[in-house]
Amino acid sequence: MRRRICVTAGLLLALVAPVLQAADEVELPKVHKQGGSTYVTGGAGEAQRKALFKIANKFPIQLIFEVEGEAADISGVKVTLTDQSGNALIEAVSDGPYFYMNPPAGGRFIIDAEYNGEKQSKTKDLVGRRYLVLEFKFHTK
Repeated sequence: MRRRICVTAGLLLALVAPVLQAADEVELPKVHKQGGSTYVTGGAGEAQRKALFKIANKFPIQLIFEVEGEAADISGVKVTLTDQSGNALIEAVSDGPYFYMNPPAGGRFIIDAEYNGEKQSKTKDLVGRRYLVLEFKFHTK
């Protein structure tokens, strides 16, 4: 009797383990390239967030978008990364509340984010092995 219980428990574990492992394995987001810069965007939902967090260390500029007073994930934010000479390195639209960028080199950057006609701009220096995590909070209309 005890052997039958152990065998049954082993079979159940063998059936459930791949399902649990598959739930933990999430497809990594697509890395986009513009000029010498790369970026990823997304994070709508728990699975996408986990996938982005796995590769976050490869992107020294990390943007987080939210709308004040709303819990829903935001997407459709127009992002522009400009260097100190005024050259646009990245021009893209977010697919979720997270937007990670890796410019070709460090320096001073202007990050513009626009959502529903509201534009915000931040100028930041990226030097050495630092990470910039910038939050953009938009107002409801």
